[in-house]
Amino acid sequence: MQNISIRVAIENRFLHVIVERNGQSISAGEIAKETSSDILLTVRVMRVLTAIGLCDEVGNERYAANDKTRFKILPGSIAAEKHHFDLDFGMGGKLVEYMRGPGIQQFADEPDAITLFKYAHGTDVIFGLLEKNAEQKKAFDDYMAARRIDDMPQWFEIYPAAEKLQDLHPGPNDTLMVDVGGGPGQELARFKERYPEIPGRLVLQDLPLTLERIKKIPGGIETMEYDFFTPQPVKGARLYFLRDVLHNWSDAKSAQILSRIVEVMDPESSTLLIDDYVLPDTGAELRAAEMDILMWLHTAGLERTVSQWKNLFDTVGLDLVQIWSSSRGNESVLEARVRRS
Repeated sequence: MQNISIRVAIENRFLHVIVERNGQSISAGEIAKETSSDILLTVRVMRVLTAIGLCDEVGNERYAANDKTRFKILPGSIAAEKHHFDLDFGMGGKLVEYMRGPGIQQFADEPDAITLFKYAHGTDVIFGLLEKNAEQKKAFDDYMAARRIDDMPQWFEIYPAAEKLQDLHPGPNDTLMVDVGGGPGQELARFKERYPEIPGRLVLQDLPLTLERIKKIPGGIETMEYDFFTPQPVKGARLYFLRDVLHNWSDAKSAQILSRIVEVMDPESSTLLIDDYVLPDTGAELRAAEMDILMWLHTAGLERTVSQWKNLFDTVGLDLVQIWSSSRGNESVLEARVRRS
């Protein structure tokens, strides 16, 4: 009931008009008028939202914004709401029918696999839907860009990137970092802002559909159209970086992605960094365990345990150097190098 109420409020901009009052209260009637909504529906939905603290009830059918209201209308928050509600409720409604029909198939490695996502939405996994649905594509990109906000530890803080890279003495003509499947480029942009003095090329790789949506990218970051199942065109970079990529794929598909990077890594100077969940083999936290289920639902992928990461690396000839843990629990940076023969 809470999710449904929030989704109605987001779609009809109830919270937006409350925030736009700049600290002043607003009546249900005014909200309904400004959003072309039914006043009774507005009151009923706002009753739930005030009960869960998303805004303050300051009188009979009268409301005022609080910090949670302002947070809920941020682009990343709206994107998260659309991303999860619109997709997950559709799958939840089909789950029992799916289990009693084709049965649960966790991965989409075989052409005839019927994932729950396909059963509910028509494409094997989320990425096929994003290619056809501009609103969900925007929501996905905005959500991914917002998931690690400024007060959270960044990958280059979890992993001592500046110290490690300076030890490798990169020059201005060397490729410092390739962000493979890097989306809108927020990771490279934050790194460049923090360490503008480190020389070398910064390359952002993703599919054309994603790169075309980037409105602005800092100078010094190159964009490159690239499908990570194909041969990697940038050879011998100091860092190859994957953030929240491999959890979208089965072990078989992930091994293909990693193999393309391993092929071009310099054994002496190249490092692979993977910013992703690392679950303990026992005693996983609830949020991490739930994320693993989410990856099954959305992408036919999985969140991996320490042992599962090691097995995957072993398959493609990588050695795990270290797991750099963050204060955010299971979100970590894995450092890997090409195995020496």
